Amino acid sequence: MSFYIDKIIAEIQDNFLNYPIIRKISKHFFHGGYAKLYVVTPYWHASISELPIRLLKRRILKAGHSCLIYQFPSKVLSENVHLTEKYFKEIQEEIREDINNLKNKHNFLEVIVVGMSLGCINALMVSNKNKNVDKLSLVVPGDSLADSLWRSIGTKKLKSKIKKENINLEELEKDWKRLDPKNNIDDLFDKDIEIYLSKADKVIPYKNGGHLIKDMKNIGLNPIFFKNNKLGHYLTILEFIIFKKF
Repeated sequence: MSFYIDKIIAEIQDNFLNYPIIRKISKHFFHGGYAKLYVVTPYWHASISELPIRLLKRRILKAGHSCLIYQFPSKVLSENVHLTEKYFKEIQEEIREDINNLKNKHNFLEVIVVGMSLGCINALMVSNKNKNVDKLSLVVPGDSLADSLWRSIGTKKLKSKIKKENINLEELEKDWKRLDPKNNIDDLFDKDIEIYLSKADKVIPYKNGGHLIKDMKNIGLNPIFFKNNKLGHYLTILEFIIFKKF
């Protein structure tokens, strides 16, 4: 009897893992005007209801623009490396479809995708090879998801769990290769790009963001680069939210 119960539990767990991530994400569209649509893919663990995201929404709407803001479950990034890749691809398809539908419905003149921290991966996956996106703002990005995770002070527990799965950095880089920001920049030539980094960043090390800028320049892109020396990861995000001219 115990064997059959264990089998049922295992099947339920498998079905839960295969459940589409798009049914677990939250998204809110706020209509403030037809000139610009800002699409926000936020940092890990971000909530639409928390103060920084509410402030970002308020500033975009006050400027007379519209915004589409996402909230992703924490498990979008986990020790299950193959599920992580699956989730990011499902999110990519969902956001691209949302942008296409909203642009067709409201005739926005410009679509700007704003990625923050982990959300920069979503932003680049959505924007690369996408004629519906006109501009990209990347706040504290890295160049490699695996390398950023491995070096970050904010993902030590997750790194330990991945290592317990007998996966090293080299293997993780292979598994997540298609998610890496540096591998989603080859068709951004028709878009304006701005990047915000901090030399004091310990969550996504500054050098990882620097590598991304070099990768872009090496293929002929010319991102506008903003750098601060002392703010660190989260204060750089907050500075963008408070002082960015929308």
